[in-house]
Amino acid sequence: MPKVVDHAERRREIVWALWAVIHKRGIDGVTFQAVAAESGVSIGRIQHYFESKQHLIRSGAQEMVAGAEQMYRRRESSEDPKAALVALLSQPVPTDASSRVGASVWYAYLAKATNDPWIRSFLAEASRGTVSEAERLLCRAGLSEHAAHDEAERLVALSNGATQSVLVMAMDADAATDLVSHEIDRSIEGRIG
Repeated sequence: MPKVVDHAERRREIVWALWAVIHKRGIDGVTFQAVAAESGVSIGRIQHYFESKQHLIRSGAQEMVAGAEQMYRRRESSEDPKAALVALLSQPVPTDASSRVGASVWYAYLAKATNDPWIRSFLAEASRGTVSEAERLLCRAGLSEHAAHDEAERLVALSNGATQSVLVMAMDADAATDLVSHEIDRSIEGRIG
């Protein structure tokens, strides 16, 4: 009986190896050879799933955003918009070795966005999605649409800065999460009424 191949799982394994390479070498250090060595598969297998280095790198960005969205959706079962907002905005904060790698890879993509129009556009759309979700939650918490939009942009920027501070070890993860939570409280309490 022929072996059943889970193609989605193989693609994910290659993307995980890509992220490990990006973490160690940056995006400009990505090669099929490096990803093959990291994943323990042949270059031919990688080329079977990704026709070019550019396709592999772009797929890595797409998988990162899709994974973050799935993680948020699994966590965000709360009817409490504040709890959901804390989950959304503290999710990027690295709390362990694995999430630190993820954050460093995300920042590598951000750095590459300065000279790669596709990555820039893709990450801008992802950021707009985060702002939109934060705005939706703030409206559920009682803010007006205008106030919710302004606060969502501010809170996402704060989350980005807190994540960066934890990544460079200028702040610990608990302090960053507390800061985000405190600012969410201020946004909700200060704008309702």
